[in-house]
Amino acid sequence: MGRFGILFLVVWCCVWCSPAGARVYSDQLDKADVRRVVTDVAAWQIEAYPRMDEKRYWKSNGDLSWENGVFLSALASWAEFDGNGEFIEWYESVCERNRYQLSGGANRIYFADDLAVALMYARLYMKRQEDCIIHPTVSRLEFIMNHPSPSGFYIDTPHAKDRWSWCDALYMAPPVFAAFANITCNPRLREFMDREYWMSYRFLFDKREKLFYRDSSYFGKRERNGEKVFWGRGNAWVVAGLSLLIPQLPDDFVSRGRYIELFKEMMSRIVTFQDGKGYWHASLLDPASYPSPETSSTGFFTFALWWGINAGLLDEDIYLPYARRGWEALVASVQPDGMLGWVQPVGADPQRVTKEMTEVYGAGAFMLAGKEIMVYLDSVKE
Repeated sequence: MGRFGILFLVVWCCVWCSPAGARVYSDQLDKADVRRVVTDVAAWQIEAYPRMDEKRYWKSNGDLSWENGVFLSALASWAEFDGNGEFIEWYESVCERNRYQLSGGANRIYFADDLAVALMYARLYMKRQEDCIIHPTVSRLEFIMNHPSPSGFYIDTPHAKDRWSWCDALYMAPPVFAAFANITCNPRLREFMDREYWMSYRFLFDKREKLFYRDSSYFGKRERNGEKVFWGRGNAWVVAGLSLLIPQLPDDFVSRGRYIELFKEMMSRIVTFQDGKGYWHASLLDPASYPSPETSSTGFFTFALWWGINAGLLDEDIYLPYARRGWEALVASVQPDGMLGWVQPVGADPQRVTKEMTEVYGAGAFMLAGKEIMVYLDSVKE
């Protein structure tokens, strides 16, 4: 057993027990409680990381795949924030064994999902200031910017995923372009991101519903109840992506206010879909057809709520109850061994979810939400 397997067992054995029927973890807004549950979720996911493909229909293509990239970038953020040396050592080992590369090849150089892992490299670079860490990502971003794809946005047209033609892409790519614009002091990366973002917005955003379609294949589809199809995690990708993007934008950036308004507009709609237990569901407009909790959307929505409150963009008096219930729901979904359940597997639309389902991006969302709660708790003590 490796050292990280030993770490996991130590953490698991330290999980505090409670009477039958009670929750294993506390959902109170207390820093020790938040740290405990986030640490256990992260530790479980690290230990299970090599075995995740056993239950996947869509197999991963390694550390650099989008689902792992989302988890690894969130882990780097949490580990550095919390000063967890074991987690820092583990994510750095992933960076080093992959030599700071991105996934993909010449036939998918534009693919947004391949950029998700780059936020981990950005975090490491900010600490080490070593150019080798960012060189592969900078090269890819500059190529995309200097050779923009002429492809269209309709998902069934050739090379449609060379553009940000599906809403998930707005989490995977824009925060990376913005972060590396700051790192390299190259505003052209930010300007390119801005143009591409708003083209995606115009194509995928339903102004009446204040929600994003997953992609063009859903424009005419309806749920069982006759409502339009708006995927929970798809819209969670968008608002969580905005929560990562906006802090990277200079205060005087011409479109910054527009991103803030989109975030606030969407969040005012998103909270109306939270159920009485604090969860969101796989389908936003037809939860009755998908009654099970869905914790990847719940995690990213909860992250966005806490971030928005911390940033002063969401009125605390209005949004704090939703944020608290979201956290309570997430904690209730953590099993005694630290596994986060009720996570919809890789997909593109609402699907049924069970308690036994989990995925790395669910743990990633959990860590992002936990970090923002810690920031909030620090602020209320000041």
